[in-house]
Amino acid sequence: MKKVDYEHFARFVYPCNLETRGENIYYTIKRADFEENKYFSDLYVLNDGVSKQLTSLGDVSAYYLLDDGIYFTSIRSDKDKKIVESGKPLTVLYRMPYDGGEATEVLRLEMNVSRIFFVNNKQFYFTSLYSHAFEKALDDSNGNVDKAITYINDDEDYRVYDEIPFWFNGRGIINKLRNRLYFYDGSETKPLVDEYTNIHSTSLSFDKKTLVYTTKRYTDKEPVLEKMYKINTTDFAIKEISIEPEMYYWHLSFVGNNELIVGASDGKRYGENQNPDIYLLDTKENTTTKLYDEGMMSLYGSVGSEVKMGRSIANSPVIYDNKYYFINTVNDTSCIMSIDIKTGAIDTVTKKRGIVSEFVGYQKGFVAICMRDLLGSEVYTIDNDGNENRLTSMNTKICEEYASSEIMDICFQNEDDVTIHGFVIAPVDYKKGEKYPTILDIHGGPKTVYGNVYFHEMQLWANMGYAVIYCNPTGGDGRGNEFTNINGRYGSVDYNDIMTFVDKCIEEFDFIDVDRLGVTGGSYGGFMTNWIIGHTNRFKAAASQRSISNWISFAGISDCGYSFIKEQNGATMWEDLEKVWGQSPLKYADKVTTPTLFIHSDEDYRCPLAEGIQMFSALKFHGIPARIVVFKGENHELSRSGKPKHRVRRLKEITQWFEKYLK
Repeated sequence: MKKVDYEHFARFVYPCNLETRGENIYYTIKRADFEENKYFSDLYVLNDGVSKQLTSLGDVSAYYLLDDGIYFTSIRSDKDKKIVESGKPLTVLYRMPYDGGEATEVLRLEMNVSRIFFVNNKQFYFTSLYSHAFEKALDDSNGNVDKAITYINDDEDYRVYDEIPFWFNGRGIINKLRNRLYFYDGSETKPLVDEYTNIHSTSLSFDKKTLVYTTKRYTDKEPVLEKMYKINTTDFAIKEISIEPEMYYWHLSFVGNNELIVGASDGKRYGENQNPDIYLLDTKENTTTKLYDEGMMSLYGSVGSEVKMGRSIANSPVIYDNKYYFINTVNDTSCIMSIDIKTGAIDTVTKKRGIVSEFVGYQKGFVAICMRDLLGSEVYTIDNDGNENRLTSMNTKICEEYASSEIMDICFQNEDDVTIHGFVIAPVDYKKGEKYPTILDIHGGPKTVYGNVYFHEMQLWANMGYAVIYCNPTGGDGRGNEFTNINGRYGSVDYNDIMTFVDKCIEEFDFIDVDRLGVTGGSYGGFMTNWIIGHTNRFKAAASQRSISNWISFAGISDCGYSFIKEQNGATMWEDLEKVWGQSPLKYADKVTTPTLFIHSDEDYRCPLAEGIQMFSALKFHGIPARIVVFKGENHELSRSGKPKHRVRRLKEITQWFEKYLK
């Protein structure tokens, strides 16, 4: 079989954005392109086992299935591309016939539209980015867009911040930028909320007469909690319908004309990571029924892999026989579950381990994008009993032609007598009795999980003669609030879990070389890598990615730092400086003896570059071999959706570092 190489992730294609119409199944496919060093996305339709490509320009991400055709937004012409490149806001809406043919332009708006909610093919709600800076420049130029852009460009050498957060990972500078709600009535655009209101979750009723949305309104500091409102399509009257004065809203979905499923939490016990309760809200009577409050469900899929990409843009809930269906993470698997709208009874539909990325209703069952065994993402039909039938083989051949190593399970009881789940990958073609260098990989979050699914980097290392071990320590998702909660305890029970896991792997798998251990991880995994090297010298090399090293600095520079630190550390630096500093890996940098590579991106505003630089500088100061690689123009998502060439370079840097110290 062929050996997995650094570019292997680009052989995969990434299906996402599922929708159905009659017998037809629609989805987009993203592909990596090394020549252009970016990703292209096109629309496909699947019918009776045959897949047909509908677009070819690689420019489709969001699309909408209406009675008179497929609508999608795109910047297609060279003229429009130049307009966008100049900095002018522009969205162009196209329509394509279902039976094929050229797409025709329907509408253009001088706005940056982010999401559309169609009432009909002439009227729709939409959200669009509203820039106070651009609007001021437009006023100063008496409405002349070209002059306004010139004013904006003239200020490119300056950055003025007067609120927090002033930047946001993946979006860049967001100071005085809001995701605002509008309505297009067929001829004119009407703003529905003021210019300081940020729209978050949304759902449109079945009869298209009511839109429900959650918001955060601020002029100085963005609040962590939200309010919920409904708006009437007839007269655009707005009414607050918040379940409590302010909450974390995780999930909104109409299940009829008036009834709405809401996943929300008050965060009073566990903060932002507190799993939501599930409510049934009657938007007409403004009555609320709590259906579920056991704290076990996060209402999203958090199982990681870097050979999947995208998320559903569908706004069509799945309801059969008074049951509402949703995705949830259970242990190391994301699955389809249901809640009975009348009784609150919970049931699990899919039984197989792996990932259900998204799903929609189809023929009294479901069509879903899943990752199973060691395959990439494929389209499946699933019936109400959980029986699955794979419809596509877009990634199967790749997985069959290239060598991969089996993922083996390992479990143990931690210090609190809680079962911790982990995984071991042996080197491809390993020989019994031989010892191999081993890499410990730590997931991000911390509220995410690893599963028994394909990971490119892990299989690459297995192909290169490494064993790979990874686990789901305390703090991860899929096991309820108590397990997830490590607030104020970073580097304690989670660290102990990981170290005990390493010991158990060494006990049970004789191919692990205890004298050639490496450790890596990103985000929370980067924090934990920094923490580990300051508390043990058992690892011969480390690669810390997009990490946190100093909670004190993190609080002031991360896009979520001002709220995250209190929740995760249990205090701010003004309340308990020693507690915050005590949970910072930088405090223990003088104890490090492990040669460490740092990987960071200069536009990572979640775990900013300064976090990696501080730890790197500390190690260099104390004479420890260290190297930092900074990726220009990338953000926190480098390993998952960074530019293809950058993803290759990142993986080469990490692997070559381990080659230097472990081989």
